[in-house]
Amino acid sequence: MYKILIVDDEKKEREGIALLIKRYGYDLKVSLAGSGEEALKFMEREFFDILLTDIKMPHMDGITLIREAQKRGSHPICIIYSAYGEFEYAQNAISLGVLEYLLKPVRLEAFAELFERVIGMCISKEKDRQEKKKIIYVQEEAEYLKKSRDLLNFLEWEEVQENQDSREILDRMKEELSSCINFDTDVCIPVILSCFSNLFAIWWDKYRKEIEDQLGGHMMIINNTDNQVIILLIRKKGEVRFSEVRKRCEALLEASRERYQLELFLVLGEETQSLDQLRKEYGELKEQLDYQFFVSRSVLMVRDEFFSLKKENSMLELYLEKIYNCAKMSDYRGIRKELEKVFAYVEKQTGFSSIYIKYTFTDLLKKICDHTKSGMNLVACIEQIYQAKSMGEVKRIMFEALDEMEKVKCVEAKENRLVRMTKNIIHEKYGENDLNVSYIADELHVSSAYLSSLYKIETGQNLVKYITWYRIEKSKELLKQTNLKISDVAERVGYLNVSYYISIFRNYEGCSPVQFREKE
Repeated sequence: MYKILIVDDEKKEREGIALLIKRYGYDLKVSLAGSGEEALKFMEREFFDILLTDIKMPHMDGITLIREAQKRGSHPICIIYSAYGEFEYAQNAISLGVLEYLLKPVRLEAFAELFERVIGMCISKEKDRQEKKKIIYVQEEAEYLKKSRDLLNFLEWEEVQENQDSREILDRMKEELSSCINFDTDVCIPVILSCFSNLFAIWWDKYRKEIEDQLGGHMMIINNTDNQVIILLIRKKGEVRFSEVRKRCEALLEASRERYQLELFLVLGEETQSLDQLRKEYGELKEQLDYQFFVSRSVLMVRDEFFSLKKENSMLELYLEKIYNCAKMSDYRGIRKELEKVFAYVEKQTGFSSIYIKYTFTDLLKKICDHTKSGMNLVACIEQIYQAKSMGEVKRIMFEALDEMEKVKCVEAKENRLVRMTKNIIHEKYGENDLNVSYIADELHVSSAYLSSLYKIETGQNLVKYITWYRIEKSKELLKQTNLKISDVAERVGYLNVSYYISIFRNYEGCSPVQFREKE
């Protein structure tokens, strides 16, 4: 329904026009004003498609009213209502864009013809507005995707070595990204959301709305892989209530469980005040994703001095599970890294007795030895741990024992075989929408944690990212070699949600599938 404002100092005149509009059944919402001043107040409160005004009124005439309305940014279709003697004067309104006139006394045929034409103009203007909105939306979406991709590249970028070239590259990237987040007034809190199912790929449009509703406020949402989303919460400086942010993250996990029957892994970082801080914090969050493999239900990890866990899951248990997993693959670098976290965690906790700590570390040492098949005699090490008078001594004994074990480590040949089998499954079943790490692990009769860690150690690649990369590569082949619709290409490579596929494709290739096809 379009809106018309009728302005005339004569009540009978304006009500007469309103009555004619009603009699002809025009779908117009009518408002009436008795003066130019009153009309301007109306237009300050709401938008009108049509302004019909008498030309001669006390205090403010119709020409002045139109001029004042335009000064204030209002540009309705204007109709001058004038008597025959005023027609020459009314023609001066052409310079203000007035194209229509209604002469007194009103002739019904002229009235009907005028309003049919004006309503047609309203329809045409509305179509133009909608087209402009679409163009602006497409432009804004393209700009948003470009910023998201550039920001992801910045967060993921790793310097091969610290030198002048690498610093210059980082400085250029930061300069280009300066418009993404205004750190003069805002802070940014990074969040990583991960799951082993295909929730994002299948339900992306709906789930994106879920993220926006649950977390609230201004944010950037970036698709990283098939199973991972990066969320950058942007908040005004001094207005961040971290307890509220954490509560919202918990609500998102709960909604995901109730509405999608899925368990998610969410890592929540601290607020950052620069791109450098954001990149460093993101790196810290990424390291925690490995712990996802050792939990079977939704978990919220919160970044503080060390990561703390929601629910009753103990970080100590997760650290130990990660150590056992590294030990199975004789990954001594990984063992040392996790062991440092264990000591940092234990030193900050209260309630652990010395005998419990000593038992925990001797048991850990035995299991590492068993998993690595080092054949080392641990009797002397265990005695030293029980005789230790400080945590520092226990730590020294543990790391010395690891050094000794590594000298006699023996890596089993079956590890490379598992990696080859993993790639074979991906190459064969990339088109199935339920292909993920858990699926492959089940096929090979190993745990998801073991397979992911093994794959990373053997290839230097993240298994989830390899699955995504392979699907994108196969879709590029289809785009080059066939005339399939984009939705069909997406489905052929395992994506049921075409908009999610396009988003992932943009992150990898820097353009949409359509643009990629046109370039080729």
